[in-house]
Amino acid sequence: MNNLQLYNNMMEFIDRQEEMGRLHRLHQERQGNLAVIYGRRRIGKSCLLTKWCQETDGIYWVADTSAPALQRLAFSEAISVKFPGFSDAIYPTWRALLQALSQRAYLEKWHGPVIFDEFPYIVSADATFPSVFQAWIDAEARQLGLLAVISGSSQHMMQGLALHSDSPLYGRAREILPIKPLAAGYIRGALHLANDLQAIKAYAVWGGIPRYWQSAERYDNHLEESLDDLVFNPLGLYHEEPNFLLQAETPSAIGLRPILDAIGYGSHRLSEVAARLQLPATTLSRPITRLIELGLVQRQIPFGENEKISKKSLYFIDDPFCHLWFHVIAPRRSFFASSSAKGRLLLWQQHANTIFADQWERLSRSLVHRVQRLQRLLPESDCWMPAKRWWQGNHAEWDVVTTNLSGDISLLGVVKWSETPFSEDEIKELAVMLLHRERPATIKGRIMFTLIVPSIMEPSMMPTINGVEVLTAQDILAASLAEE
Repeated sequence: MNNLQLYNNMMEFIDRQEEMGRLHRLHQERQGNLAVIYGRRRIGKSCLLTKWCQETDGIYWVADTSAPALQRLAFSEAISVKFPGFSDAIYPTWRALLQALSQRAYLEKWHGPVIFDEFPYIVSADATFPSVFQAWIDAEARQLGLLAVISGSSQHMMQGLALHSDSPLYGRAREILPIKPLAAGYIRGALHLANDLQAIKAYAVWGGIPRYWQSAERYDNHLEESLDDLVFNPLGLYHEEPNFLLQAETPSAIGLRPILDAIGYGSHRLSEVAARLQLPATTLSRPITRLIELGLVQRQIPFGENEKISKKSLYFIDDPFCHLWFHVIAPRRSFFASSSAKGRLLLWQQHANTIFADQWERLSRSLVHRVQRLQRLLPESDCWMPAKRWWQGNHAEWDVVTTNLSGDISLLGVVKWSETPFSEDEIKELAVMLLHRERPATIKGRIMFTLIVPSIMEPSMMPTINGVEVLTAQDILAASLAEE
């Protein structure tokens, strides 16, 4: 089975319309362009590229950790799928191979794309390759209008190759596409879930990572069964997933694992993390920054604080799957190594509600500014800014705080979690509580309020109670699919 055929056995291709559109636009230009694509493992880069390659009659090759000579042999065989006989020759250098590809492309009037997946493996095996590749991009590829794409899961290396001014490839790329997790609104259809509540719970566990969705799809609506089989069981496919993600980085990020462990144990301030690790806090700034760049850690500061100078930073594990792993599995490795399936699920049930509540709050806060019903409260030429939390000392916290563009209208909100639908009486009681809650001193001008709950008992209930906009999972999931 070749690389392109693998796509046909995967879950139905979801989203990525904008990324696909940009790649198609580059292909149509025929100007010798370079595209750089990067993102964490299992996020769907290869699926995107193989599907695009099928649609454009391109060449797709995924590198491995072999020696350069064996990498060139494998690449020439991938080219032979498109140009029979290409691999009959032996190419002693990368320069010779790329020149031969250019000559064949010229004869065949072919403009690409040629895709180098897992590009960092080539660079790791031959440090001179970026310079050779850059020379080829600047000369033959540009003259022939040949489109090349490099992709990789080592986000640190890919960013360095494309964004660092001392890299040979700096400034060459016409498109740099960081592949992000899929929107939460797609998960219900992808996993054939019965309702929005199940979609929220599944997203709280798997996040927006397509490969996790693909693995969970065969378990139908049985979330606990999929979790135990794939994650909690020591033989599970994703039981050691965070270690795999960290080791896949170049250079390896496995040395950052203790910071994630500390956050998983509940240390959210830099000083707390440092104390738990028995290290000076000053030594953690760069490692924390790298974890943020990898999408594994999120820094939160209170609404209204200056991001550059605020000393109120809190750090949380950002990826939903890793959040679960470091909060539930990492502190109890010996238990999971020896416990029965029943014991593992009993432990999960003790923590599930906290995991669901945490992720529901984060998802709601990240999407509330895109909820259409709230957008209609503003003039058509206005919009809400992305929301943040607000906290200060012993004052009441707010889960959602944002303003409109001009800052003269504010939105304050509270997020509540329950697997049981909220009744009308409960909603009214929460609305009254919200209206009387202490407001941040920095909030000025007109104030609007929102209460965000997963579901309500009476579907016909008015969306606004006592002046409070009541949002549900349906609103939040729809907002995840709305255009920016």
